[in-house]
Amino acid sequence: MNIVEFTSPAFVKKLKSKNKFKAIEELAKAFDGCEFIGNLDEVIAALKEREQIMSTGIGYGIAIPHARLASITRMMFAIGISKAGIEYDSMDNAPVHLVILVLAGEKQHKEYLKLLSSIMAVLKNEKTKKRIVAAKNAHEVIKILREINDCAQ
Repeated sequence: MNIVEFTSPAFVKKLKSKNKFKAIEELAKAFDGCEFIGNLDEVIAALKEREQIMSTGIGYGIAIPHARLASITRMMFAIGISKAGIEYDSMDNAPVHLVILVLAGEKQHKEYLKLLSSIMAVLKNEKTKKRIVAAKNAHEVIKILREINDCAQ
């Protein structure tokens, strides 16, 4: 799966928030005005509700908040970068430096799981993760993802 097809430089943000719920909201706003999302407030509420059930901080400095909603017509993800780190109640109690916010339609279960798996395959590489966090801008992040994807093909 070519994960670059599901994001864009417009969906890559340097996060200012130190709180996980504010970081989720800040990153979700990258989708503001996006034609594939029906109601951004509904998306933010669903993401926060999911986060309250169980933290999406998976450890290793990564969190993957996610939601599937009927109002979403195209699967996509945003990348939030925090060099300082965000307290996220992660499994390993370490601060989060990469927040990968994944959105999908309600009936895209199989594709959604495949995208999550593909993203994790990229981010499990510590060198790649560090390159993304250190990237100067959104275009550089997309270039890194494209390079990784091309090598995997």
